[in-house]
Amino acid sequence: MIRRTAGYLAVLLFTAYLFFMYDAEALSGMLALCCLYPVFSAAWLLFAGKKAVPDLYRVPSVGEAGKQVKAGISVKNMSAHNCLRYEAVLSVGGRRGKKRAKRRLGGALEPGGTETVWCVFEARYCGITEICLESIKVYDFLGIFYRKVKWNKKAQVKIMPEFRLMPLEITRKTREFQAEAQEFSGQRRGDDPSEIYQVREYKEKDSLKDIHWKLSAREEKLMVKERSFPLGCVVLIYIDYRKENESESGFSHMLETVASLSVTLAEEKCIHMAAWYEEKNERIIRWRISDAESACEMIWGLMEAEPCRDAEKSEACYKDAFRGVEFSSIITVDGNGDMKKDGESFDFLRV
Repeated sequence: MIRRTAGYLAVLLFTAYLFFMYDAEALSGMLALCCLYPVFSAAWLLFAGKKAVPDLYRVPSVGEAGKQVKAGISVKNMSAHNCLRYEAVLSVGGRRGKKRAKRRLGGALEPGGTETVWCVFEARYCGITEICLESIKVYDFLGIFYRKVKWNKKAQVKIMPEFRLMPLEITRKTREFQAEAQEFSGQRRGDDPSEIYQVREYKEKDSLKDIHWKLSAREEKLMVKERSFPLGCVVLIYIDYRKENESESGFSHMLETVASLSVTLAEEKCIHMAAWYEEKNERIIRWRISDAESACEMIWGLMEAEPCRDAEKSEACYKDAFRGVEFSSIITVDGNGDMKKDGESFDFLRV
C-alpha cells in the first residue's frame, strides 16, 4: 500500500504543479478529482468492505505426508451491482509448529459472483495442519486504497502417515496368549470355558469335565465340548506423549511409528490395543485394533492427542485403567517415536 499511496501523492503533486503553472479549466477539474478521490474511496470501501464473504468448505479434510495439498478458498460477492477486487491473506502451518507460512491470493468478482482461489502447500509432517483465513482486503476503484476486514476462519487438514510394514517377530507366547474378550475365534480352540468352539465325539484322554451330558444322552454316545479361544487384545501399544517432548517433527515421527507398528501387528493377525492419556478429561483412551481399517481410525483419533503436563496423574490413570488386565507385551512409544518393549530398549522387536 505504501507504493500505491506514494504513487497517488506523486500524481496529486504533479497535478497541483500543472494547475499553478498553467491556466486551464481541465487542470482545475483534475486537481479537484485528485483531492476528493480519498473521500470517494473511503465512502465506497465503507459500503463494499464486507461484501466479499469467504468460505473454507473446499479445504480437504485429509492429506498424505510428503505430498502436496490443494485447498480451495471460495469468495462470494454479496453485492448485486458492484464488482470487487480483493486479496485474501492466509496462514498455513502445523498445529504444533511455531512458524506459519503466509499466502496472499487475489482475484476479481462480478456482481453476485463466486470465485475459488487455490492454496497449494507441501505437507512435510504428519498431524493436523491448520489453514487460517486471517483477513480479506477489498480495494477501491483504481486499486489504490483498500479496506481490511478480519475473518479469522480456520480449517484443518489431517495429514496421514504412510502405513509401512516394519520388521518384527510374533513369538509363540503371544500367539497362544489368551486375553479376556467378548469375541471368540471360529477357527481356533482354546481354554475359555465360557464359550464352546465345537462339540465332537469322546476320545481317549479327554477330560470327563468336558463331556456334554445332555447331548450325550440324546445322541446315546459320549460327546465332548471343545472350548473357544478368546479374541482379546494381547499386545498393548501405549503412547506416552509428554509436554517436554512436544515438537512438530517429533509428533510426526510418533504417528509414523505407531501407524507402522499397528498395521504390522494387524497384518500378522495379532489383535492389539492402542492407548494414550487424555489430560483434559483425565482418562485413558483405549482403541481395539484387529485390522488395517481400525488402525487407520486409531491414527485419525490419535492426531487430536495433546501432550501430557502432569506425568504423575497420567501414571495413576494408566494403572487404574489397566488394573487386573494382562498383556503378552507392552510397547511404549514416546513423543519422539522411540519404542521400548516392557520398559526396555531393543535392537529387534519380538512381541
